Amino acid sequence: MTVIYIMKKVLLISLFGLLISACNSNTNTESGETTETTADSVQFYEYQRAFTKLTWTAYKTTAKIGVNGSFDEFNVDPGVNYGTVTALLDQLEFSIPVSTTNSENEERDGKIVASFFGSMMNTESIAGKFTSVAGNDTSGSIRIEISMNDIAYEVDGTYAADGNKVTINTSLHLGDWKAEPSVDALNKVCDDLHKGEDGVSKLWPNVDIVIETSLKPVSSAS
Repeated sequence: MTVIYIMKKVLLISLFGLLISACNSNTNTESGETTETTADSVQFYEYQRAFTKLTWTAYKTTAKIGVNGSFDEFNVDPGVNYGTVTALLDQLEFSIPVSTTNSENEERDGKIVASFFGSMMNTESIAGKFTSVAGNDTSGSIRIEISMNDIAYEVDGTYAADGNKVTINTSLHLGDWKAEPSVDALNKVCDDLHKGEDGVSKLWPNVDIVIETSLKPVSSAS
């Protein structure tokens, strides 16, 4: 009976020790003490459409003078989601109705919609999606697939996060979408307005894009 009692006591002590070690999140190794990383230590964010702005810059005259504009509407899918900065960017898809072009000049906006986008194939909207993200929650590189004029083409860009603010930069060469005829069509209807001091009318096939958004910090993913 004494032997059986001692064996039971040893077994209970061993089980208790195993439970204690299993509940301990810290583990010791030969190289030193390490702490197990949990989901609570990761900062999550929520995308906010109301605090997101897309700005484009086109260039006219041989001196390459910038003309800025934006789009009053664009749709993002998923519209609301949680994740780290990189996770949010990696899953986003967007659609931009070209009729919402806004360069703060109503006459120019009409020409852009009718002569530029209107001369493209099936481009009532510009569609796009982030195909890859490489970096961390501070900065990195991205690839974005943009579809217009019946062509899907990937462009490279960068992103930077400063606190909750994220800024994305990329540049388009419209020749990649075979849109040179659309550039020429817009330049034709804006001929005099695209002339510089040398009297040459020119519209460049380059467009720079900046996307700015403010993310809402949340305690964890939902």
